[in-house]
Parts: sequence; C-alpha cells; structure tokens
Amino acid sequence: MIPMRLAVALAGALLVAACATQKTAMNKSLAEQSSRPLPHRVLLAPPEILVNEIAAGEVVEEVREWSESASAEASKSVEALAQSKELFEVVQPSKLSEAEHATLDQYSALYALVSGSAYAAQHSLFDAWKNRAADFDYTLGPGLEGVAKSANLDAIVFVVGTDYISSSSRKAAMALGVAVGLFTGVYMGPQSRPAFLSAGVVDMHTGDLLWYSTELRTGSEDLRDPKVVKSLVDDLFKTYPGTAKPADVNNKK
Repeated sequence: MIPMRLAVALAGALLVAACATQKTAMNKSLAEQSSRPLPHRVLLAPPEILVNEIAAGEVVEEVREWSESASAEASKSVEALAQSKELFEVVQPSKLSEAEHATLDQYSALYALVSGSAYAAQHSLFDAWKNRAADFDYTLGPGLEGVAKSANLDAIVFVVGTDYISSSSRKAAMALGVAVGLFTGVYMGPQSRPAFLSAGVVDMHTGDLLWYSTELRTGSEDLRDPKVVKSLVDDLFKTYPGTAKPADVNNKK
C-alpha cells in the first residue's frame, strides 16, 4: 500500500489544486436514515500533518519537529472538542497491538487518498465526477473490522493535513516580487501555498466513510500555531452530523 506520508502529500496537492476553502459531505446511508445512531466509541487515529519549509529555490523539505507539534495539537483538539460537544467517546490507539497499528497506518494512508479523491470529484469540471461525488458512498473497505471487534469500537476518526512555510529568503523574494509588481502591475515572485486539514469518520465494521470535511487556510495562518490548528479542527467538525442538521452537511459549499 502507498506510504502514509506520500498519501497525505498527494491528497494535499489535490485539495490545493481545487482552490476552494471547505468541502464536506455525509455518506448517503447516514443522510437517508436520520434515526441511525451515530458512532459512540471512536478510535482517534494518530493525526498525520506534514509541515514543510520551502526555500527560495522552491526546494521543499519537511521539518519533522513542526509536523509532530501540529499533529499532537490536532489530536488534543479533536479529543477536547469531542468531549465538550459530547460528539463521541474518544479511544486512543495506545493499547492496540503492533499488527493493529500497522493496519491503522495503512488505512490512514487510504483515508488520505479517498478523501482527496472525493474532494477533487466535488470540484471537478466534469458532470460525471460531480454526480459521483453527490452520491456520496465512498468506502475504505472492511479491513478494520477485526480491530473494531477486539476493542469494542464503532468508528475511527482520521485527521490529515499539510502546510508549506516559506523560508526567510523566500519571504524576501516574495516581498521583492510585490515591490516590483507595484511598478509593473505583474507579480513575479514566489507563490504562497495554503495549509489544509481534513477530518473524516469511518465505520470500522463496513469501512464506509460516514462523514468528512476539509478546510484550506491561506495568508499568515500556519499549522505551527496551536491556535490555528484548534480553529481548523473546530471549523471542520461544525458540519459533523452530531452538531449539524443533515441537510446542512451535503449542501455546504
């Protein structure tokens, strides 16, 4: 299976290419059955957020310390939000076996690809893909059912994301580009890249992607700031069916 970090990077590329701020959707089986109970015991997969630095020569290099800090903050934010809003009981993966952790890593990578594909379809220029996305029934497959049964779990929540931080030399080149653009009317400097964060809840017995939401942030906000991570997590879960009306979820643009 595709490595986790590569899957997250590919998903980020798809989302940035779509150039939209947020997209969210709910599985049609959940949307059509408003009385269906929501997951109660939910495993929180370790968030995978890659924070990279871009040099003036457009060389991209991940800064592991930044990535670990952003990922840890996302985990804390999801757990705190779930508790305060009583969305679900968060179960940490610390007691999983080594084999179960390996399965979890594989499905985290799969979530990044599936959610990125769903997002791209929602923003496609082609009606066939838009119609496919509107009939939201994406699945990761039932490979997590064994983990669910052994730990008495209903679902799993995934959080993935990327961010690109310009180095001081690249920021100087951007400032120069702005200055030159004031005289020429054309900006010729490096382009800033948005940060993205995606969260999704997957039924561990069926593999159905029950709900997902994605946000992009541009400008001066970046995922090294715990306040930005918390704000993104809070905004993502505003459309979770435990806190929003079903009609609002699939119609939100």
